Amino acid sequence: MTTLLPTTARILRARADAEIAANVIAPYYGLDAAIAVNPVLPSLRAGMPAALRSAAPALGARGSADERWFRAQLERGRISTAELAAAIRAALPSPSGAGAPLALADESDGALVDGFLAGAPGDAAATAAPHRAAAPDEIDERLTRWCRAALAPEAAAWPVPVAELGFYGAWRAVASVDASIPRSGRRRIEDAPTAAGAALAAALEATGLPADERAAALRRELARTPGWTAYVRWRAETSGDVEVVDLLAVRLTLRDALGAPIPEAPAEARVERDALGLDPVERAFVWQAAFEARVHERLLSRVRAAPATPADPAPGAHLVFCIDVRSEGIRRHLEAQGDYATSGFAGFFGIAAEVEPLAASAASAACPVLLTPRYRVSERPVPGAWRGAKSLVDRLAGGRAWRSALKAPDSVAGAPLGWAEVTGWLWGPVAAGRSILAGAATRGRRADDPAGAPATLFDVDSALSVDDQLATAEVILRTMGMTEPDAPLIVLVGHGSTTTNNAYRTALDCGACGGHRGAPNARIAAAILNSASVRAGLATRGIDIPAETVFLAAEHDTVSDAITIVDSSSLPAERRAELDALLADAARAADGLQAERAAELPGARAAAGRSRLERRGRDWAQVYPEWGLARNAAIIIGPRSRTAGVDLERRAFLHSYDPEADVDGQALETILTAPLVVAHWINAQYYFSAVDPEVFGAGSKTVHNLVGGAGVLTGPDGDLRIGLPWQSIGTRAGLHHEPVRLLAVVDAPLERIDDIIRRADIVADLVHGDWVVLVAPGAEPGTWVRRMREGWAPYPLTTSTSAAKAVTAATPDQKEAA
Repeated sequence: MTTLLPTTARILRARADAEIAANVIAPYYGLDAAIAVNPVLPSLRAGMPAALRSAAPALGARGSADERWFRAQLERGRISTAELAAAIRAALPSPSGAGAPLALADESDGALVDGFLAGAPGDAAATAAPHRAAAPDEIDERLTRWCRAALAPEAAAWPVPVAELGFYGAWRAVASVDASIPRSGRRRIEDAPTAAGAALAAALEATGLPADERAAALRRELARTPGWTAYVRWRAETSGDVEVVDLLAVRLTLRDALGAPIPEAPAEARVERDALGLDPVERAFVWQAAFEARVHERLLSRVRAAPATPADPAPGAHLVFCIDVRSEGIRRHLEAQGDYATSGFAGFFGIAAEVEPLAASAASAACPVLLTPRYRVSERPVPGAWRGAKSLVDRLAGGRAWRSALKAPDSVAGAPLGWAEVTGWLWGPVAAGRSILAGAATRGRRADDPAGAPATLFDVDSALSVDDQLATAEVILRTMGMTEPDAPLIVLVGHGSTTTNNAYRTALDCGACGGHRGAPNARIAAAILNSASVRAGLATRGIDIPAETVFLAAEHDTVSDAITIVDSSSLPAERRAELDALLADAARAADGLQAERAAELPGARAAAGRSRLERRGRDWAQVYPEWGLARNAAIIIGPRSRTAGVDLERRAFLHSYDPEADVDGQALETILTAPLVVAHWINAQYYFSAVDPEVFGAGSKTVHNLVGGAGVLTGPDGDLRIGLPWQSIGTRAGLHHEPVRLLAVVDAPLERIDDIIRRADIVADLVHGDWVVLVAPGAEPGTWVRRMREGWAPYPLTTSTSAAKAVTAATPDQKEAA
């Protein structure tokens, strides 16, 4: 490598090549606050077919299920001949391109499917297989070890000077004296430029690659460690302490030092077309459309053709849940208990804030990552409750100090072995007891866990002015369609998941709250909506909240399905009976839902009971505490009257929306540009983790090693694993999650939807790029239309209503056979 510094122009060109190279994979948010995201998000605008052709293969991944897997679904009846034939016909050229394919389209379903199966070019499965990156080499191993030390210092064997010198600078300082690198290599590292951009430019010059091939070469290099690349992208966007240029500067400087040239690009495979003229990606989309048709049509067939006109009196209580698919089940069971109304709203309840729970070590952004927190709200003990609060703070601080002390020997070379000898006599029996009495111990306390918390309040008045509170309250109520509250008791129900020894616990919490529990947001929103000054201001804006209406905050634990009221101080004592009745009905609803969920959880008995499933969350060896959002398949945006009383199998995000109250379409635009996007990210994360668990998934929990808050490794070293662990999507028997695209059912005038698609690029990208299947009610009752790039087209339902009803409350295997 030359010791001459590259010119500014070459440094800028190297930086540009690095950004282009990295722009195939989405940022990975780590596990401190796990956020679901489409792993090929940079390709959103290009569309899903383009992502399958370029972005996924660039990472050595499949973008769709293997054709052999699809053929197996056809053989076992999961895909029918009629469904596959319909998908084939939809993929054939339009009449303007008449030819042989159109002649095939006129054939019977059986003949068309036989031709499709027989006409695959060569080995159909092989044509869809990506070019996998080679096994990790010395460069990969050294780089991933450095990433672990520099980006997750709490997991490092000893500290490295990243804070002082930066990611690349610290590596250069350490590597130049690393005895495991040959002396000549250390000298070349020492002679390399001190700045990452200059080092990358110099290393690229040393490769001799033509300028127009460098971005592609850098992309291949990043594809060897997609996990750390994604995590670096997130750090670059948030803390800014490292960027992709640093990662590539280390990699290429190391290559030059060790005399390891950049591997040549693999030969580009020739794209073969089948007998119908379809390329491998088009064939994959045919299979995908056929596979998801049954799920989409089954769910859509249960949505009422027209919203029912409310004839019942006002409910005794109205509960607002997060749109999370796990809320669908508890809402359904609770409504069956009595005169309760429920609705769905994004679980952060419109509170775009940093939240600092009592005894938390730091504040955290408790809102969707699409939003920037606008204020910070801190939890404080209520007057007179400081003793209980101090006790909690001391207990949690003591626990953190104890855990830190236990981990201290890990940072001293050789100490862990001696520490194990000294403390083994104490911790051995403890570990044995936790294993034998799995889940029987009292659950640990999290700073944001509402259970057993002392009397506290969120200091809203210090964080927001009255005008800000008023604006927030109006947005919340108008977006929820609750401009005329219909119940004396309105409960905002956040959600969280109580698990033990689970690296992915935040992935089970509320994604709308930034991967945190939802109770703090519910409490802040309820405090604002109960404020007398806010209600007076709302009245001047046409929103009258009756004096007797009280907003309460609660949390739904998605492991036990228990609903806990986290702040009832605003409810007068004489109305306590209303709350007691609600909690009794909520307990019965939880029991019913637990029996339903137990039928799907590995190792659970159908009659397990709530305490039994709650114990799974406390079991430190349990890898299936709950299924999370597995099997998500749809988002339904409309009034609850369209879905009340029907079983949507906990597969649908439910967002309440009243099209008649939203004349200007602002509420719908908010829903389509935020909750719909988040639902797609969740759906895409599950989809890609299922179709290629090796690249887009995280492997088995049983062999994970936690790397601080950054993520997990499979085994002791290697790349950071992104996506979901296998226990979130499947069992030993195979996939539990069905990899289907998101069906978006929007109950709104077609013109309103079209206006939003024209104005909001993100919505247009999702719809026109085939990432979601968007449908809306047709002109005739009971009909549906789908938004295509060219406009609206009929979306007929072919699944029989009887078959759709037959799968209600059935097991997954029974549902697949229906």
